[in-house]
Amino acid sequence: MNKLVAFDLDGTVADTLADLAAAVNFALEKRGYPTYPVDDYRQFVGNGVDNLMMTTLKEHYTPERGEGMKADFSAYYADHCLDLTAVYPGIAELLSELAEKGIMTAVISNKPDAFVPAILQKLYPEHRFDLAWGQKPVFPRKPSPEALIKALELCGVTADETLYVGDSNVDVAFAHNAGVKVCGVSWGFRGAKELREAGADYIVYTAEELREVLGIRS
Repeated sequence: MNKLVAFDLDGTVADTLADLAAAVNFALEKRGYPTYPVDDYRQFVGNGVDNLMMTTLKEHYTPERGEGMKADFSAYYADHCLDLTAVYPGIAELLSELAEKGIMTAVISNKPDAFVPAILQKLYPEHRFDLAWGQKPVFPRKPSPEALIKALELCGVTADETLYVGDSNVDVAFAHNAGVKVCGVSWGFRGAKELREAGADYIVYTAEELREVLGIRS
């Protein structure tokens, strides 16, 4: 049985798409650039906020404009990151079961680190993650494996005792780069096709199926 289950945040344990889209569109509109439909952000997010600014500014991007956009995005998102963000069905119950069985849980995300604790506290107030990290300056962003390797060290587990759960090809590469098996969740932003093509070890469509992968079927 796994001793640690580590999760991505956006699209895996938190449906954050609408609030992320609103924050970026606010920054774009403020600076006179075109905005995008919410659904377009399924392909835009997941690679860190700097990449998100580059992707949405397109040909208008310069480092200076990217920094200005990031400041506007961060200020807006700090006040609105929980307007529409919600849990996915069955995840709260799954986290409770993991805690009851003494299995450690973590979150490792490319979202700026400052936003992660508030979102998790709001969505899962009854659960204590053993570790919850967004993007930290000390680690390269996913899919570079350094953050996950350090998390394994701090939790005192091996790669073979860990499962990473995510919703994108970035998550698959992140886990595999650290020697960790990965379970892709189809309910996230990218869908099963991307996860399959990326080589996810498992793909699940419901939290109950994730329980089966973890061997804690209720």
